[in-house]
Amino acid sequence: MKKFFLTSALSLVLLLIISGCNNDETPTKENGEKNETVFTAIDKEKALEMIKVLEENLVEFEKQTNSSIAAGEVETGDNEAFVQKVNEMSGDIVLKPFLEKFPKSLISNRGDLKVTFSPLSSDDCTFGNCNYDSIVAPTLQVNDKEWETYKSVEFDITELILTDVKISYPNKQDTESTTISFVKDVSGDLYFSFNPIVNSINFNLKEWDQEFTSIKSKVPESEVDEEEDEFKQEVEELLSKFPKLQ
Repeated sequence: MKKFFLTSALSLVLLLIISGCNNDETPTKENGEKNETVFTAIDKEKALEMIKVLEENLVEFEKQTNSSIAAGEVETGDNEAFVQKVNEMSGDIVLKPFLEKFPKSLISNRGDLKVTFSPLSSDDCTFGNCNYDSIVAPTLQVNDKEWETYKSVEFDITELILTDVKISYPNKQDTESTTISFVKDVSGDLYFSFNPIVNSINFNLKEWDQEFTSIKSKVPESEVDEEEDEFKQEVEELLSKFPKLQ
């Protein structure tokens, strides 16, 4: 009889241990799967293709623009008119073909998508008296092995981030470290959420979460709820320009 009770007790302990282990692991596994299934390997391939197309268009933009300037097709005596004309050319050469291939992947605030470039002058611009007579476009160095997936706790959206990106200009020695990030809508389409090449709507989910969390320590307790609501409304207004995101 003692042997029976001892065996039964031992079996019960083993059962509880196994059950406890399963309970500990399941939520972690589910959470991991939920984060990982938002973005797939195919999404990463598409994200890199989007960047590659932008880079190719930038090279063509710099080449065609400087050729047009040399041919006298772009006014060089008025810097404001010069920049306006170059912006128009960047829209035709960079943005239009890109958006034909990846429709709506760049969201603007007021329809004012602009390509980043640097106007140059062969004159001495030390005192600001110089006329632009050429441009250079930025180049990117993207480490396609360094990815991060971040899920916002407050806004329930996941972001795919290339964390090791360098941006540089041929006329400058220094390079700048930056990131490129993407979000995904419920239909599976990718959108840039941060892009250093195009002036579009850019945001950072991690920074949003940090800012939201910091409200409690920045304002009196009586104002916390109001400040949090106001912050969320601002975020939701910006996100309303996108389709429903995952």
